[in-house]
Amino acid sequence: MVDVKQFLEAIKFEEYYADQITHVQYFPPKKARYGTLEKPLDPRLSRWLKNNQIELWGHQAKAINLILEGKNCVISTSTASGKSLCYNLCVLHSLLQDENMTAIYIFPTKALARDQFNVLKALMADTRIKTSRVGVYDGDIEPAEKRKVLQEANIIITNPYGLHYYLSWFRQKWTRIMKNLKYIVLDEIHVYRGIFGSNFAFLLRRLKRILKSYNCTPTWILSSATINNPKKFAEKLTGETFHVIDEDDSPSGAKYVVLWDLPFDEYSQKYRSPHQETKNLFISHLKHDIQTLTFTLSRKMAELLAMWSKKALPQLSDKITSYRAGISKATRRKIESQFKNREILGISSTNALELGIDIGTLDATICSGFPGTISSFYQQIGRSGRGEELSISTLIPMQNPLDFFYIHNPEVLFGPIKEEVLISLKNKYIIKNNLCCAAKEIPLQENEYDVLGIEDKETYLNYLKELEEESLLIKRGGKYYWNGKFFPNARYGLNNLSNRSYKIILKSGNKESVLTLEDESYVFRDLHQGAVYLYEAETYLVEYLDIDNKRVYITKADVDFYTQSLKHTDITTLEILSSKNAGPREDIESFFGNVKVEHQYYSYKIIDSMTQEILARNPLENIPLIEFDTQAFWFLIPFSFQKELELKGHDLGGSIHAIEHAMIAIAPTLAQISRWDLGGVSIEFDPVKQQPIIYIYDAFRGGIGISEMLFENINELFNMTYNLIKKCKCTAPNGCPGCIISPKCGNLNEPLDKNGSLFLLEKILKV
Repeated sequence: MVDVKQFLEAIKFEEYYADQITHVQYFPPKKARYGTLEKPLDPRLSRWLKNNQIELWGHQAKAINLILEGKNCVISTSTASGKSLCYNLCVLHSLLQDENMTAIYIFPTKALARDQFNVLKALMADTRIKTSRVGVYDGDIEPAEKRKVLQEANIIITNPYGLHYYLSWFRQKWTRIMKNLKYIVLDEIHVYRGIFGSNFAFLLRRLKRILKSYNCTPTWILSSATINNPKKFAEKLTGETFHVIDEDDSPSGAKYVVLWDLPFDEYSQKYRSPHQETKNLFISHLKHDIQTLTFTLSRKMAELLAMWSKKALPQLSDKITSYRAGISKATRRKIESQFKNREILGISSTNALELGIDIGTLDATICSGFPGTISSFYQQIGRSGRGEELSISTLIPMQNPLDFFYIHNPEVLFGPIKEEVLISLKNKYIIKNNLCCAAKEIPLQENEYDVLGIEDKETYLNYLKELEEESLLIKRGGKYYWNGKFFPNARYGLNNLSNRSYKIILKSGNKESVLTLEDESYVFRDLHQGAVYLYEAETYLVEYLDIDNKRVYITKADVDFYTQSLKHTDITTLEILSSKNAGPREDIESFFGNVKVEHQYYSYKIIDSMTQEILARNPLENIPLIEFDTQAFWFLIPFSFQKELELKGHDLGGSIHAIEHAMIAIAPTLAQISRWDLGGVSIEFDPVKQQPIIYIYDAFRGGIGISEMLFENINELFNMTYNLIKKCKCTAPNGCPGCIISPKCGNLNEPLDKNGSLFLLEKILKV
């Protein structure tokens, strides 16, 4: 067991220690609370529980009772709280009662699907259920094995991408599965957000539409990390009603969570490297024989951290390793087994080890960079101390505003989760893509708008008419049939937003292969010639952008830099959908509505991955003007505030520009998004309103609900923006990357006025 207090005291005597520990959050141990099943499980399962000395925790018993009554359930409890046992026991119990029953399990990644396949197969073997009754069905399975799975298996395990692709053949090949389908299981639903989650929500409605043709209404079982309002999200994702199990009755050991700030050098006005801080702390853990898993934000850093640590601790070299996507399945399984058996003392990993993979109990975790959402943060720190052992977790921030905000505001990090998991059922482009896929699966009828999750019939019919005019659908006998010359389920991927997609062509020697598809707006931003492209944790370089033929040619490259494009942006209000007066005095006019955004990309930066230094700036040529409609919220700065600001000697343009940057940077505290999902424009003088205006818009065609949510929570956004800027240690007039300097600013972060932004926010908030 780790002696946390002794370890923390020892760290304070290390040469690298400079008061980095700013907060220690203590979570007391929690005893298990047990529950009772209303009806006994099949004797085989009951014996298995008894033989393995498993007594069901309260939330597990509650979930099983509801599921076996045919109620849809979403289970939102902590890491290692036995969520998978809930649905596995229910599905196997039903299978033992009815040998024809079927179930579909959908996991967000292939790795997690296979890990859970092995868990389920072992449980089936222990309970004398034929393991051929469960099978994986995805792109890695050979055709002969796929046929066998569809012929014999009762439980089909797949992933969203596979389900999307195979849905067109369900009525031909999956008839037995559909006719007997009793359960649909969705694991780790918190990952279904943004464009991916929005497409997945429509995919589930397309699946339900096919099931409806078989008069099949399965029970839905969803599981998730702890998220904000799981009932609301589950119902929006699936279109079903749910019972929620979110009171966690599993036991847990005491845990200390350390917030580790970066030392700030007053002379250089820079923070110390978070990668060096991570290396120093990781080595300290290993020297004290503390088994540690360190999460990094990139494959490169996972490898470098392992290399640095091996060099610093040669006596432990064979007990330190990295773990990431791209290593072989055999190597992954070997590392997992050795770590579980404590043959490995330290792992530096990407988030590949965040979701559900069993690595046993360990002493400590280090999060080298905030993982993007509080749900993911709790997933990562939950990897240590599984069971009832004492553990320690540490968060080391990267040099960006969101990381520093949580380090400097522990009451937000450890308070109630406010992040909303955002998906949109209103995005025109996503809807039209899915209508094309649905028409390929079963011809569309004019009264199916509600089945497909579309708000009203008129909107639905308008989309059908547009697709007909585009020669993608053809109407015959009151039905709309697919008429395109391509397979829509392949063209319109789950990560795609519009039909303006480019083929990403991987060149390897004399061979060329299509790696994936990307939306046009993303291509012009991140796949221009010379750009570094990250795909499934692998890095590539863009050799050539063929705009005429909508192709991007890339080659694999292991580089230690990344690229960021720069652009000029114009914004035009199209329609005001809502307005209100914000601020404590309600004197800030704010609006939400539809806007037109125009981007002109003009250059890109090459940035060192380690130091974040700009290595070069290169021009971008022949990139066309990008225009798209989206949604935004915006607010006016009162003339009286502007007058006072200028009398104080602050720069108006720099002040509102700084607020715009900070607002975008802090927005992920309210929603599970990235700052790259938003854009902003600050205007010193609007010719219509004759006042300064700040716009924040969704960086996606049609919008996906982010700016609308921010508009609804604008007062909280003002408060957090102020706290972010106020608590940053830098004293530079134009701020730093930890507060108001943005890596995506098209104006090269000029002008920026940190003190002016604080003055305006204090006026808005009446501080």
